[in-house]
Amino acid sequence: MRRSIGLVLALTLWTAPAPAQDDQNDPFEPVNRAVFNVNWVLDGLILEPAARIYRMVTPQFVRTGVTNFLANLRTPVVLVNDVLQGEPKRAELTLGRFMFNTIMGLGGLIDVGGMLGMPERHSEDFGQTLAVYGLGEGPYLMVPLIGPSNPRDLTGRLVDVVFDPLFFLAPSDVNYGRFGAEVVSFREQNIETIDELERSSLDLYAATRTLVRQLRANEIRNGAPAPIEDIYDEGLYELDDGGDDALFEPDDPYQDPEDDDAQ
Repeated sequence: MRRSIGLVLALTLWTAPAPAQDDQNDPFEPVNRAVFNVNWVLDGLILEPAARIYRMVTPQFVRTGVTNFLANLRTPVVLVNDVLQGEPKRAELTLGRFMFNTIMGLGGLIDVGGMLGMPERHSEDFGQTLAVYGLGEGPYLMVPLIGPSNPRDLTGRLVDVVFDPLFFLAPSDVNYGRFGAEVVSFREQNIETIDELERSSLDLYAATRTLVRQLRANEIRNGAPAPIEDIYDEGLYELDDGGDDALFEPDDPYQDPEDDDAQ
């Protein structure tokens, strides 16, 4: 349920152009719609009220500290997937931020790395890693209590559990509490945007499906622009195998400045 709602928020804020033709990839749509409706009702009955109460009883600086702390706990999963995806610079930043925040930021409550000017915190998971290695997503799925997913990403969620040391080291009550805190914290941050999305969408399920799949593709590309053929669903702008391809390569925010000087 957290992902069903949270991904919608992030996508409403993402301004990349949508494909001209949406390949829905939703062979189980009737069942998916039924599950989506159940998830949405549960959100209205449980998650949204909990998020509003959380906002009402805790000041902003406390909520920010909780968000930072939870993100810091997830660092081992992000780091392993950075390495598996062959992203040493991103892995270096992930590890560096974790060290700064854990040692100097009271266990991660304070984002010291951000204060020092490090790039915005990024997230990686094994579903993204599988996609980097060419594994297709499979059919669109709406999972009870989890939300939008697909076979590749569901497999990734299971593998990420193995990468998370707290799953093995902490008591089950601690892990349940951590999950609950993540859900409520994320929902609280997104109250207004989700309300506006619900008011403005003619078909909330279809809007969620399209936006979730676009966001996932954006995450897999690490924010790089979509290829032109993906945007327009045409081959009109394909280039020859010459050096002109470099004109369309996005800037890498993790590129070593010394590499540019060498060029």
